[in-house]
Amino acid sequence: MTAYLAVDVGGSHVACARVRGGTVEGRRELKVTAPTSLAALLPALEAHLAALRGSEPAAGVTVAFPGLVDPRSGRVVSTPAGKFEDAVGFDFAGWSRERLGLALLLEVDGRMALLGEHRFGALRDADDAVLLSLGTGIGSAALMRGAVVRGRSGHASVLGGHLTVAIDGPACRCGNVGCAEALASSWALPRLIAALPRRGALHDLAAPDVKAVFDLARGGDAGAGTVRAACLAAWAAAALNLVHAYDATRVLVTGGVAAAAEVVPFIQAHVRRHAWCLGEPPLVLRGALGADAALLAATPLWESHRDQL
Repeated sequence: MTAYLAVDVGGSHVACARVRGGTVEGRRELKVTAPTSLAALLPALEAHLAALRGSEPAAGVTVAFPGLVDPRSGRVVSTPAGKFEDAVGFDFAGWSRERLGLALLLEVDGRMALLGEHRFGALRDADDAVLLSLGTGIGSAALMRGAVVRGRSGHASVLGGHLTVAIDGPACRCGNVGCAEALASSWALPRLIAALPRRGALHDLAAPDVKAVFDLARGGDAGAGTVRAACLAAWAAAALNLVHAYDATRVLVTGGVAAAAEVVPFIQAHVRRHAWCLGEPPLVLRGALGADAALLAATPLWESHRDQL
């Protein structure tokens, strides 16, 4: 079976592995330290990929990246604020040819996770689906009639975190107001917490994240409960917008936050109440592949680009 080298770039770590079909082999992780810099990461990444390749042949490389990618040039055109800003315009494919002797495909991370789950995970029986990735920001992707939605410029379906869910909401890093990401993401938490009365354990969190907030909410902290309710409402609104935009039969929720017991049932209830669709409302699911989803997309992505091998 053909093997590929796969990379998944995240905000706190970068994962890489050799992938054969639905199997991840030799997974390795690189810790990302602030400020995040692609240039600082590349030497270690090259060493890991070379070790993963070893003496066995690999057909190509895939990189799942948290930003916008121009499919015509194969380069990053935008990154999340403060994350890998030197990746914009970088020639990943040229770097791979020069340093590894392998062709490389670059794709948005949410879209890669969707591809992996469609081939090997929770979406194997669904050809019309949307993915909502909850973490530092909010990512998304869509599948229609079995094909990944890319659109005219390659950005279709991946900006779900910047769907407006509150027209009078807070300013977002993107310049818009009321984006789902501005209301409910890790980077939005300090603003949400600062707006609450200073009582309870919530204000004592040195570096608040969504998991910590949800844990406090389950323990009865009133402020944490307020923040949790705001996050759930924003995520559910974003999911519903994606359902209406792409006529999905499945909503796949991924990212570390998806494991929280409240998330999928809340979004499912909201979608069931408000979705306009023929037949049964879409089913809301957690991702089945966890942190391996974007890595496992290497096989289906390269299968759709055989002419570039």
